[in-house]
Amino acid sequence: MESRGKQPAFFFDFDGTLVNIAATPGDVRLKMITRQILEGIAEEYPVGVISGRKLDELKRLVGIRGLYYSGNHGVEIEGAGLDFVEPVSARSSAYITCLGKSMASALSKFSPRINSKKYSVSVHYRNVEASLVRGLLRRVDELLEEPLLKRQIEVFHGKKVVEIKAPVDWDKGKAIELICRKIGRNSVPVFFGDDTTDEYGFRAVNKIGGVSVFVGKRHRQTDARFWVKSPSELAGELAKFLFEA
Repeated sequence: MESRGKQPAFFFDFDGTLVNIAATPGDVRLKMITRQILEGIAEEYPVGVISGRKLDELKRLVGIRGLYYSGNHGVEIEGAGLDFVEPVSARSSAYITCLGKSMASALSKFSPRINSKKYSVSVHYRNVEASLVRGLLRRVDELLEEPLLKRQIEVFHGKKVVEIKAPVDWDKGKAIELICRKIGRNSVPVFFGDDTTDEYGFRAVNKIGGVSVFVGKRHRQTDARFWVKSPSELAGELAKFLFEA
């Protein structure tokens, strides 16, 4: 993976990539073997974890010092001299938080999991009764129609989740690019992801000559150029790289 004096810098989404997606986001645990592999790689190469989760939660779940951590789909970044919050998102945080509270009240009869993360809001419906999902999504559309028209928010969809954030051109790909500038030009970014929000990361690393890897079943179009079947297979491939490097 090293070429012409350049070394890899590894970037990972968290849910669905380093860990299997759980029934509720609070149920996930990073396997000890995966943590040990990441620690081993981080001793030799830059490593970043970029997630839709809020930064503090992500750092707690991964629990490895010395990594780059990015929460809220790239809005928050910490690590090795970086302490960044995307400015438009920072200014919108009070409105986004208020919107999350009002949505939790308006959607209570559907019993989704509303995760208000200061800079974004996630409406998880993995555990919502199947017969109620269509009505839930219709109600979400109704609640978000006005702020969308006023350009107060952006909305995108992931695996059984609706994500709401400030209307800004910032994403996981932009976060990877910022971290890469911090690391320096002698690195080749390698990004692993599994969901629609990770497509921004795939496109970013492809653009700058990196490696993009989709994790999961081949069920949709993706800009990733390589593929592994699961978080377990990813851990195995990383272990091979670590011990063969």
